[in-house]
Amino acid sequence: MKFEAFVAMRYLRGKRKNRFVGLITIISTAGVSVGVMALIVVLGVMTGFDEEFTAAIMGSNAHLQVADAFGNPIENPDTVIEDLRRKVPGITVAGPYTVVKAVLRRGGTTGQDYAAAFVVGVDIDRERLVTDIAENLTDNRGRTQSAGELPGKGEVVLGYILANTLGVFIGDEVAVITPRDSPSPLSSNPIQQKWLTVSGIAEAQFQEADTLFSYVTLETAAQIKGQRGVDGIHCMLQDPMKAGEIAKRINEEMGYHATTWYESQRFFFEALQQEKVAMFIILMFIVLVAGFNITSTLIMVVMEKKRDIGILRTLGVSPQSIIVLFMIEGLYIGLGGTLAGVIGGIIFAQYINEIASGIAWMLGVDLFNSIVYHFDHIPMSIHYSDVFAITLSAVLLTFVSTLYPAWSASRLDPVDALRYE
Repeated sequence: MKFEAFVAMRYLRGKRKNRFVGLITIISTAGVSVGVMALIVVLGVMTGFDEEFTAAIMGSNAHLQVADAFGNPIENPDTVIEDLRRKVPGITVAGPYTVVKAVLRRGGTTGQDYAAAFVVGVDIDRERLVTDIAENLTDNRGRTQSAGELPGKGEVVLGYILANTLGVFIGDEVAVITPRDSPSPLSSNPIQQKWLTVSGIAEAQFQEADTLFSYVTLETAAQIKGQRGVDGIHCMLQDPMKAGEIAKRINEEMGYHATTWYESQRFFFEALQQEKVAMFIILMFIVLVAGFNITSTLIMVVMEKKRDIGILRTLGVSPQSIIVLFMIEGLYIGLGGTLAGVIGGIIFAQYINEIASGIAWMLGVDLFNSIVYHFDHIPMSIHYSDVFAITLSAVLLTFVSTLYPAWSASRLDPVDALRYE
């Protein structure tokens, strides 16, 4: 193996009779490098978005939602909470909630400024420990954090997209419109409405929460819904990743219906994972094209070194050694490009926001406007398992690219090779 590696390095670094072969070698190495670099950066950005959205979802949703197995209201929530915390380890904080499906209308307007919404009634003191409702209070879409206040009696907190849709600000009034439970046959109005004052606007950085949800106290929700008891219990877990295990235990042993934060957004996470896999496959085609270039390079090297191969064969070098020799040369090209791509990709990923800011400054544009996007930066998270998978895939593609040229070199007849000029 040392002999084959030595000769392969000499062939790679030696002076070329044909300069075009040297140019193709450089292009092949650069192609592998660019492909690996692009994979690391793109997958890092997608993983960063995944983690940012996961944090936003877990901040705007409880880790676990526990409801009655038959959908009936829970009339003794404090007893249920005590029962859960006693029997299920891992629940740190829990609080009751009620959900009302309603239509919101801005005060002082005609019939245009309406929006459908979920009005969520919560125990404010407990909910601030279960979700990020207090931290999400904002003014003017994230420009001023901790603006406004959590809802009190006769007040409501709106998601910021919902507030923009209605065109309301802190201090304005909105009507919560719901159908009457038992409309009177003598009444011509089958709906009821309750006026609330906007005490705050919440930005969860998650579109569903910011578009559809508003928050009131449990007492206000009970008045709107006309229901005794609550719809369920919000739970915060010590380890959110064990939510599925805890939910299964609650469902099987306690007779409640528990839903995890992941299940509530399962389709979103599955779509994100599928996009990541699709992007990996698409970008691997860059490395695949570079692999074809390596094949072409080695075929030309075999033709250029045909006489040398004949000399090696007459000196007793076996066909297997010739195969190994050209496989090693191809792997040198692939490993060089892969290593350069890994280093370049990690460096680029670490400074991607600075690079984006520099490009934005030169072009005079805002590439990542937080008014348009949920984030004011490009999220980046590099997992070394992803780097390992990319590196391994690039090396394997390079290895496959060397097989045919190496095999064809080993098939050369020594006599014919020595006649080659």
